Amino acid sequence: MSSTAVRVSDVEAEVASGGADGDGADAGGADGDGADGDEAGIDVIAPLFESARVSVRTACSALHPEALSGPDAVSLFSSVVEMLRVATSAKMSLASRIDSSGVSRESGYRNAAAQVADIEGVGMGAATTTLLTAGRLRECRSTGEAMANGDLSEAQAKAITAAAVLAPEREDQLIESAQKKSITELGDDCRRVRAASARSDPMATYKAVHEARTLRHWTDEQGALCLQGRFTTDVGANMVASLDALANELFEESRKAGAKEPLCAYRADALAGLVTGERDSGHPAAVVNVRVDHDSLLRGYPVGTELSEIEGVGPIPVPKVIDLMSDAGIKVIFFHGEDISKVFHFTRTINASLLTALQHRDPCCVVPRCGATRFLEIDHLVPFAEGGPTTISNLARLCTFHHGQKTNEGYTLWCDKDKQWHFDPPPPFGQEPDLGADLPKQPHDEASGPLSSAQAPHKPPGSPRPPPLFELE
Repeated sequence: MSSTAVRVSDVEAEVASGGADGDGADAGGADGDGADGDEAGIDVIAPLFESARVSVRTACSALHPEALSGPDAVSLFSSVVEMLRVATSAKMSLASRIDSSGVSRESGYRNAAAQVADIEGVGMGAATTTLLTAGRLRECRSTGEAMANGDLSEAQAKAITAAAVLAPEREDQLIESAQKKSITELGDDCRRVRAASARSDPMATYKAVHEARTLRHWTDEQGALCLQGRFTTDVGANMVASLDALANELFEESRKAGAKEPLCAYRADALAGLVTGERDSGHPAAVVNVRVDHDSLLRGYPVGTELSEIEGVGPIPVPKVIDLMSDAGIKVIFFHGEDISKVFHFTRTINASLLTALQHRDPCCVVPRCGATRFLEIDHLVPFAEGGPTTISNLARLCTFHHGQKTNEGYTLWCDKDKQWHFDPPPPFGQEPDLGADLPKQPHDEASGPLSSAQAPHKPPGSPRPPPLFELE
């Protein structure tokens, strides 16, 4: 072994021997609430951290990576990662104490996040995330202990605590998953836990995300335009599917021309082409894959480990699965436990003659007293996924606002026997008529003109709600 490598080993041994004396004090001080930490005080804790800081600086100064073999580099890298995890645990505890003590305002900062950002040299977003995770760690003791032991990274702790505060009974399971799965797989598990924990009102989170939707842009230091957006799962899935479909077309064009670039470059070209109109958006609709348990579909929300999610995107409320089927081509994968029971592939088209007739019948939004004539969208009264036909008797034109209310907020559109449209607000959550009932399909009128009240699929409150048209073999 080289002399440099020997020096590194000697420093490691010195750090290890010094660290043994500080184990007990570190464990008490990191928590911030324990009696040991309060009794020790700054006079005892500060020298321990100063000693650790000097030891780490000494070790890093002695490090010459090129003198190490590959396995030795891996070994030391693992040690550094463990130290970082332990140190991050202490950082989280101290950040939480800074927040609760009120010292930031006394020091002239707007809030604790501003002071943490200043000390750490990061943006306000990163500092706010640190404080959020630190607060959650106070509730998730098992996660905090695992992090203090060097078993969890900051990213893993952030994902686990976001789920564990909503479902404490799943915390230990998620910590175990973190030891066996990638951070991406762990993130998927945590999203599923959060989705299942919100089953008391599965649309509440969706509505909150919809109301907070955003798209912002700025110019970076190189003069490049940067974008950042936040969308609901179903909207995002359709966007991603459309972008990927066009990106694949661009890839094939480039491949035939002998050129090759990263997929992200083709996605950027696809977005620019679709937004500016330089690329035709009339290519065949991309397919969005949805995974859902049959029992969840009948119940209206997932329980435990049941699934209701868009592949590659994330969890989605069961009612939105049905809405998504009405709005786009979609492939639904049904599960019974761990087994795939059936796959349905839905598509819909509105031909030119039907579109012309619909535009003539509905020159403006059909919602009473609306009158909007721009940006009208076509809505299936009986959702296509529930067996609703693509006929003029089952279609209506709505403005973007009212279509959003019908899709996202549960408003009901129906027509009475005098062919007058009605747009009713949803009943209070949990008071939906015949909630979860397995009712027969409603008959459809194929004649021209709106459906009558007896035939209308979406009837006023008090009428049965037609069930999804899904039967497993």
